[in-house]
Order: sequence, then structure tokens, then C-alpha cells
Amino acid sequence: MSVTIKSYRKEREKEIIDNLQSAMGRVGAIVERQAKENVSQATGHPRVQTGRLRSSITHEVGDLSTTIGTNVDYGKFLEHGTSRMPPYPWLYPAVEMKRSEIIQLLKGKFTII
Repeated sequence: MSVTIKSYRKEREKEIIDNLQSAMGRVGAIVERQAKENVSQATGHPRVQTGRLRSSITHEVGDLSTTIGTNVDYGKFLEHGTSRMPPYPWLYPAVEMKRSEIIQLLKGKFTII
């Protein structure tokens, strides 16, 4: 009598990585959307004049990560302030506002068997 043991480790690892990669894309989209909303709101922020910052906010999914930001130079000055201007944060609050949604999304992607 012989016993054959089949391992599904590689398939499970690929499934986990694929799920995480997909989740990172969704996390990026969620935070990007909220950051754009934050930039558009008038509360405490300078008035939107051209919409350039808002339209430049994007996310990019890398290896099990997502990067959210802008290539507009003044985005960092609005976020952190300068010696002549108080900060008008828009990106960090977007992450904080969506924290529980992000956690639920990531929890939902993984089930322990």
C-alpha cells in the first residue's frame, strides 16, 4: 500500500498574494477617492482654483503595496505647511478616515482554513 501526499502550498501562496495584490488596488482607489474629496472641500483649505491638485492624485499598485500621491509640487506644501503657511492636510486624513474600511477589506480577503 502506498500513500501519496499532494501539497497545495504553491497554489495557496499564489492565491494569497493575488488576493493581497487585488486588495492593495482597492485600498489605493478608496484612499485616492477620499483624498480628492478632501482637496475639494472648502473647510479650512484654500479655495480650489484650477482642480490641478485634485486631478493629479493617483494610486499605483506595486508588489504587495500601493502608493498614493501626486506629482504636483505644491501638494506636499499643502499637506505639511511651510514657514509662511499652515498645513492643510488632505492625504493623511484620507487614510485615517478610511482606516476601518481598509481593515475590513483586508480582513475579508483572508480566511484561515
